[in-house]
Amino acid sequence: MPDPRFYHRAGPISAAQAAGIVGAVLPAGLDAAASIADVATFADATPRDAVFLSDKTHLPALAQSKAGFCFVAADLAASVPGHCAALTCKDPRAAFAMLAAHLYPDIAPTWGTSAVAPDAEIGVGALIAPNAVIGAKAKIGAGCKIGPHAVIGPGVVLGDTCIIGANVTITFSIIGARVIVHPGVQIGQDGFGYVATPAGPRKVPQLGRVMIHDDVEIGANCTIDRGSLADTIIGRATKLDNLVQIGHNVVIGQACILVAQSGVAGSCTIGDGVIIGGQVGIADHVTIGAGAQIASQSGLMRDVAPGEKVMGYPAKPVRQFFREVAALEKLAGGKTPKKTEG
Repeated sequence: MPDPRFYHRAGPISAAQAAGIVGAVLPAGLDAAASIADVATFADATPRDAVFLSDKTHLPALAQSKAGFCFVAADLAASVPGHCAALTCKDPRAAFAMLAAHLYPDIAPTWGTSAVAPDAEIGVGALIAPNAVIGAKAKIGAGCKIGPHAVIGPGVVLGDTCIIGANVTITFSIIGARVIVHPGVQIGQDGFGYVATPAGPRKVPQLGRVMIHDDVEIGANCTIDRGSLADTIIGRATKLDNLVQIGHNVVIGQACILVAQSGVAGSCTIGDGVIIGGQVGIADHVTIGAGAQIASQSGLMRDVAPGEKVMGYPAKPVRQFFREVAALEKLAGGKTPKKTEG
């Protein structure tokens, strides 16, 4: 369920209303007045929530879900478990996006007329620089330092002794203690979520949060997108260099290092202690095991096992990479480069 500190739901609505909004067909026997309260992930859904199924590979997750309603294409409708009403439609993901937009018609932060909202909670000893903005019901921990022109959105929580640099914007986020955010960082903006339709790309409302744990440091001009429904999570003591991009729903473990200009696409999972070199690009839905290392300028499009070291484009095990380089050098009549590992 989207966090009510940040999102205000317009529902519930009836199944018949939902079907009319998205162009779905109700299954035989379903009460048209049945109430749909919210949109949700498979894991978080309740019997009053709607999910969507766009691929049969997600059928096991749907079977374990408590969701009461599911948007699904006609060819998969028979596979929807009996506890869940199958609302058939041409494009389940687009239907889900349309319903989410109806239930959450206005998700932009609401700003007041004063720089520090009257109902914001400011901890003991916190320092707020000139021209900083603190939104309604935000909570600033004791001893925090907020730089000039920083913007802390409505409902945002900062733990104790955080340092927020100049020109930082933080929205839709819960942040732990002793977190350092360098100038120019943007946290909690929309994830890049669209679904293709005949009328063009349709925006998928981003209804999650950013959760940043204690002792994280975020370099200048990084961007961290909030989750689409689940959260984007940065684990304790993880360090991001400058100009790092973290996509929506990414989960990063503890004590990881991401070097400058690396980019992590949506829904990736990164284990504890992972090191990602500069200018690495990681495709969506990739899982990187604990302790793995990704060499600089690599392009990663597959999962990486715990402790594995990879490099290259596409990324492959380090030893394999250097064997291939040596073979090419030999074919070309050149010298074989010395092997280095880092």
